[in-house]
Amino acid sequence: MNLVLKVTSTNENYSAGCDYAFVELTAELATIALRRIQTLREQKKLDAYIDESYYWSHFVNCFFSPWSNLAGAERDVEVASLAVADLLETLRIDVTEIAMVPMYFNVSPSQVAAVEFEQMIVREDSIAFIAIPRHTGFYVQTTEVTIPLLAAAASETPTSGTPSPTV
Repeated sequence: MNLVLKVTSTNENYSAGCDYAFVELTAELATIALRRIQTLREQKKLDAYIDESYYWSHFVNCFFSPWSNLAGAERDVEVASLAVADLLETLRIDVTEIAMVPMYFNVSPSQVAAVEFEQMIVREDSIAFIAIPRHTGFYVQTTEVTIPLLAAAASETPTSGTPSPTV
């Protein structure tokens, strides 16, 4: 299951090209996330002050903005980037904050933001991802992926996802 997640920045005036995150939510990743949520819930029984846990991770395929680096871009890059922007607008991601995208979804490398210190945040009923855009002093964070979506992804088999188009 491929997801695009809306991203917010702790810097209200700048996102460093991290407007969205693309995550391939595999059955394996979903199972890991659900196990970590269960572990947090067990820890909460012992210590009521535990709110969330952080794990170093590289599960986000990329943080990106379809509008980054378009000035002077080659025509095919511009067309591909605008197609991504149109798809996200059609999926109303700025309203829903999360969208399932086709298996063939692709982000142009010129729209990918460089990030460091990626982490998975585990909360009692969801997960989210954070990172620090390279050469900045602030964090970006994805919207939360909830347990029902994680459970659906955990039960997917490799052939049950959206089929790729034939070329």
